[in-house]
Amino acid sequence: MKNLLNISDLNQNDFDNIFQFADDLDNQTEKILTNKNIGLIFEKNSTRTRLSFQVGINQLDGNYIDVRFEELNLNRFESYEDTFEVMSCYLDYLVFRTTDHKKLDLANKFFKKPIINALSDLSHPCQAISDLYTLKENFGSINNLNIVWMGDMNNVLFSLLEAISFTNNTKVDVFTDEAIYSLNKDNFNLNKNINFHFNINKEIIAKANCIMTDVFTSMNDKEDKENLLSKFQVNEDIMSLTDKKSVFMHCLPAKIGSEVSEDVIKGEKSIVLAQARNRLVAQKGILKWLSI
Repeated sequence: MKNLLNISDLNQNDFDNIFQFADDLDNQTEKILTNKNIGLIFEKNSTRTRLSFQVGINQLDGNYIDVRFEELNLNRFESYEDTFEVMSCYLDYLVFRTTDHKKLDLANKFFKKPIINALSDLSHPCQAISDLYTLKENFGSINNLNIVWMGDMNNVLFSLLEAISFTNNTKVDVFTDEAIYSLNKDNFNLNKNINFHFNINKEIIAKANCIMTDVFTSMNDKEDKENLLSKFQVNEDIMSLTDKKSVFMHCLPAKIGSEVSEDVIKGEKSIVLAQARNRLVAQKGILKWLSI
């Protein structure tokens, strides 16, 4: 049975097929989810992920059902086993956004049908797929690129680094605080194309095809990381070091003035709106991959 809990659930053929299906379904509708009921459980706030799945399911002729996590009997006394086994009686797929990846693992144990991770504290596979799809759209390929990540070692970065394994010679240079690196390095899948830096390196930034960032303090963080990461803000001084064809990406929502300056996110190198739009395109590719 197919699942997308992490990028590591995919093989190269799966990954390539999702990209191809996304291409096929860009600006297109296809009745591949007819009579399918997809449950959407969003334990955390969402704008792009929720809307892109809702619209994508509609465009593929499926039915989405918003399941309010706070209204489930899980909040009283019912077990995960009973909750998700019952859901298997009604639903064909589950799209689950949660505060704790362990809840996804429990759902996967008892829900006997495909599950899509719509974000957890550990990973965000849908975001990584759509981000690389956006780079392919912009540069024609996801191979032989230089990506610079500025800021926190969070769930989006986790999935991006997993997804790099499906590219050929694309490199990621991560600029982050040394204390954050020491705390998180053992949880990340690292390879020879991934390097970490604790101070700005102008030569590396000058070679970047893409500068990426995300909020410095995520929803699950108990401590504010803005002071630790402030020197990694993506501003005009950083972008002025890059090639004229380089781009800026942010998965949104952004805290303007923290991880990114307004002149960058609104600037000519910013492709954040294309990135947001491609959440819908990539989501449809994922849904088609699950359906065949």
